[in-house]
Order: sequence, then structure tokens, then C-alpha cells
Amino acid sequence: MGVSRSDWMVVGVDLGYDKVDEENYEYYDTYAQRNKEGEMTFLIDGMSGTYFVVGEVILADTSGYQGFELTELLFNDSDIEESKENVRAFIKKEFNIDVEPKLLILTHWT
Repeated sequence: MGVSRSDWMVVGVDLGYDKVDEENYEYYDTYAQRNKEGEMTFLIDGMSGTYFVVGEVILADTSGYQGFELTELLFNDSDIEESKENVRAFIKKEFNIDVEPKLLILTHWT
């Protein structure tokens, strides 16, 4: 059994690992590590239980080898407002929680 890494930039929020309902894990698999731009994704820290990120993918490298290449992203806060609204609505519908999404960048280990 090995460990793999992936790198992510999402507009999202860390709901906290305590929000993961382990009895309903099939639901989480539906969204787990979706990596196409614009998709809703779940990044769950199953190794140490420190985060449960829900967000819309801006950029993802799931190869685990290269990380992000030098990438120039030309946007400002207004450019990600639609993503913020998508995430707000999704989390309200699925978890009944009001949130303020942010631009998050992380390395995710599984």
C-alpha cells in the first residue's frame, strides 16, 4: 500500500473532517477527487483527519509527480464569483451550511 499526492486549486471551503459521515461514504465517492476544471470535488483527509474540502476545481494535478507547472492565471475576485456562488449553493443544498468560499491551494495525500 502506497501513498500518493495530488495538487489542487479550488474555490471552496474546508468544512472540517467532523462533517464526514463515514456511514454514507458512497455519497462522498461520487465527488471524491474529481479533477476537471469547473467540477465540484471533495478532498477528504483520510490519513490524519484534518480537513474536508468541498470546492469547484480551478486547477488540478493528480499525477502526483510534477506538481503544478509554472501557470499564469489571469483573474481577480470578480472572475471567481460564479464559482463562489456555485459552491455556496452546493454546500447549502447538500449539507445545509452557509459558507464563504475562498481560493484554496493544497497538496492532498491519499
